[in-house]
Amino acid sequence: MRYVKPFLIGSITAAILSVSGCANLAQNEYLNKENIGTAVGTLAGIALGSQIGGGSGRTAAMLVGALAGGALGKVIGSHLDERDRQSLALQTQRMLEQNSTQSVQWTSEHSGATATITPGATTTQTKAVQVKRTNQVQAVPNMTLLNQTYYAQKSSNVRSSPSTSGSRVGSLMPGSSFTAVGRTDNNWIMVGRKGVTVGYVYAPLVSPNAPAQKAQANQALAATDLDSMPDAVAKQQGFDLDSVQMETVSAQTACKTLNYKVTAKGATEQQQVKACQADDGAWELI
Repeated sequence: MRYVKPFLIGSITAAILSVSGCANLAQNEYLNKENIGTAVGTLAGIALGSQIGGGSGRTAAMLVGALAGGALGKVIGSHLDERDRQSLALQTQRMLEQNSTQSVQWTSEHSGATATITPGATTTQTKAVQVKRTNQVQAVPNMTLLNQTYYAQKSSNVRSSPSTSGSRVGSLMPGSSFTAVGRTDNNWIMVGRKGVTVGYVYAPLVSPNAPAQKAQANQALAATDLDSMPDAVAKQQGFDLDSVQMETVSAQTACKTLNYKVTAKGATEQQQVKACQADDGAWELI
């Protein structure tokens, strides 16, 4: 995991201060420490989110970073500095991505602040979302939103429709990774490349966990990531993005309640927030 460069955070802080100019913060209701903390948290959160993952679905973490930074900055107020808010937002992002059901502990690397994040109830909501697919891929009326990295556990055919009767459009080698856009009602995974559904693979053949054999040298050399595959190579393998169309489908998205207990500067604050998946599968704190 890469870290946000100090000069970048310094630039963000400088930008906020330059906007405030020489105004007296104590006399300005909009430029109080809490609101500046929120603004810094939001902007720094964008930089934070850009450090998480890669590929179409995974780069949506930039949006998560921005909203998590802003939400956490407002919730915690002046108890944490921007560096701690970034770190806490990153811990929250990891917790949501891992679908953890247990409390997670966080400790600042520089201020001594601590926090406990406890997941609460998980609910689902149905919403209309827009998805992209290639012309050769059959549309589905509804699905469950995923947008996370999946790995082929064995050699797997990618088909034009979520059925063994669908024509084969490509294949995945063991250990290959891709962004799973969603899951169909009949248990097929929508295979994504750069945000576009390029086919379907039967769910039992893939998993969000990398196969153990990927760590072996011979398997590691064979494995590839569909998002980072050169366009020419992807086209040869059947994953052509030359003809793409957008459509609106009904999707099941998840929402989770998160309970924060933060101790910093001798004070303890508790706050409950809600996190929901956006159209692109990214988590937003609301």
